[in-house]
Amino acid sequence: MPIHSHLKETRPAGEAVEYRAFTFIESVVVVSVLGLLLTVLVPSVNLARSRDQMAGCLANLREIAAVSLVYATDDPNEIMIPVPNTQVLPHACGAIEWGGKSGKGQSRTGEVAESIFGTAAYRGPAHRPLNPYIYKGGFVDYNNPFHGCPDPGQGYANYLSDANLDLDIYRCPADTGYAGGGFLYTAGSEYTDRNEGAFRYQGRTAYDHYGTSYVANTFWIVGGYVDRIKSQSPYLTPLSSVPSPAHTIAYQEVPSRFAHLWGDWSIEGQCDYSDRVVCDFNTIPGWHGLDFNFNVAFVDGHAATVEMRGSIRPAPNLGPQNYPPSACGSMNDYACHRCVTFRGPGWQLDTLPAPAVLTPYYADKSASKRNSAAGESQLMRCLP
Repeated sequence: MPIHSHLKETRPAGEAVEYRAFTFIESVVVVSVLGLLLTVLVPSVNLARSRDQMAGCLANLREIAAVSLVYATDDPNEIMIPVPNTQVLPHACGAIEWGGKSGKGQSRTGEVAESIFGTAAYRGPAHRPLNPYIYKGGFVDYNNPFHGCPDPGQGYANYLSDANLDLDIYRCPADTGYAGGGFLYTAGSEYTDRNEGAFRYQGRTAYDHYGTSYVANTFWIVGGYVDRIKSQSPYLTPLSSVPSPAHTIAYQEVPSRFAHLWGDWSIEGQCDYSDRVVCDFNTIPGWHGLDFNFNVAFVDGHAATVEMRGSIRPAPNLGPQNYPPSACGSMNDYACHRCVTFRGPGWQLDTLPAPAVLTPYYADKSASKRNSAAGESQLMRCLP
C-alpha cells in the first residue's frame, strides 16, 4: 500500500467532479460580512490618512517657523516673517508674499500666468524672501524690475513654470482649497473673479491659488503715508519684542485666516466687523475634518493644532496707549479696545500688552501727495 494513500479519494475513471454552488443565503451572508468589514475599515483608513495629513501639515509649519527664526537672525531688524520688496509691492499686506511658489488664482486677463499672486505681479518664487533659506539653489527671477525687462518666455513658459513648481513644504497635504467661513481678503467676496470670491469659486487648492497653503499673521499693521508704520503684530516686529512668543501665532492655515472673527458680533463682548466682511460666517470645517480646528506655527518655532472660533474679550486694564493708533475707524474707544485683541485657547494674534513697535517701514508717499489736497489720511494696514 502506498504511503499516505488513505488521504486520497478514489473515483471511477471518467467520472466528473461535481462542484456545489453557494446558496442564496450563503451569498447574502458573505456580502453582509464584506460590507461590515468595509464599514469598519474605510473610516479607519480615512482616519489614518487624515492623521498623516495633519502630521505632515504640522511638520511643514514647524520647519517654516524654524527657518523663519534663522531668517530673523540675519535680518537687520530681527524680523521673523519676511517682508516683500516694498519698492515693487508698497501696499502688500505680507500675508502670502513671504514664501511659496507663483500662485494661479485671480488672473487679471484670465491667463494663469497673469495671476495677481504670480511672477507677473512680483509674487513669484524668486520674489518671496524665505524661499532661499529653504531651497538653497534659489529660483530664476523672470520679472526683476531693476534688471532689464520681464522674461515671461514664449507663451508665458517661464511664468507657468513658476506656477507649476512642487514646493511641498508650502503645501499642506490636506489642502483642498476653500474650506468654509474665512477668506484671505475681505473686499469683494461677492464677486467670483476676484478676492476671496475667486478663491471660493475657482476651485483651486490654496497652494495653487496663492502659492502657499499658509498665511502669515499680519494683523494690526498700521501707519500713515507720512508716518512710519507701526505694528502690534509679530509681522514687522523685532523677534525680541514679542512678549509671548510661545502663544503668538506666526503662520496659520489659509482657512483659519478670519476664523477669529467668527460668531454673532451683535453679542456683547464680541466684535462687529459686519461692515467689512461680505459673506456668511457659518461653520468652518477647515482641512482636517474638525470644525474650527487649524494648524498654526508660533513665534517660538513650535507648531500645534488650535481651536479658533472667534476671539475672547481682552482684560480691561491694558490701557489705550497700547493699542494700534488709527486702527479702529469710527469705532468708539471701548469697541476698538475689545476688538483689537484676538485671542483664544493657547493662542493670540496680537502682541499686547507691549506698546506698538515703530517699524523702519513707510508706505508709498506718492499716494500721500495725491491725497493731501483732499485732506485724506490714507493708511496702509493689514486689518480684518
